[in-house]
Amino acid sequence: MLPNCKQVAEQVSENIDQPLTGTRWLKMKFHLLMCAYCRRYNKQIQISSDTVSTICNEAKPNEEVRINVKKTFDEIHCKQSEPKKD
Repeated sequence: MLPNCKQVAEQVSENIDQPLTGTRWLKMKFHLLMCAYCRRYNKQIQISSDTVSTICNEAKPNEEVRINVKKTFDEIHCKQSEPKKD
C-alpha cells in the first residue's frame, strides 16, 4: 500500500537526514510521481536544506566587511525614516 500525503511529508523530511532505502524509498517516489502537492513540498524541503547547508558552510565575513554592511544598512534605514520635506 502506498503512503498517504502526511506519511510522505514525514518521509521527505526523514530523507534529508538519513536517505530512505528499499521499499520505503520506492513507495515514496511512486507517490511523488502521482502527487503534485507532495512533489512541491519535496522541492521546497530540498531548497531549504540546500540553503541551510550553504549558509552553514560559508565563511563568516571579516570584521571590516561586517562594519561596512552595518554602516550602509544604517544609512539607508535613516534616510527612509526621515520625514519627507515638501
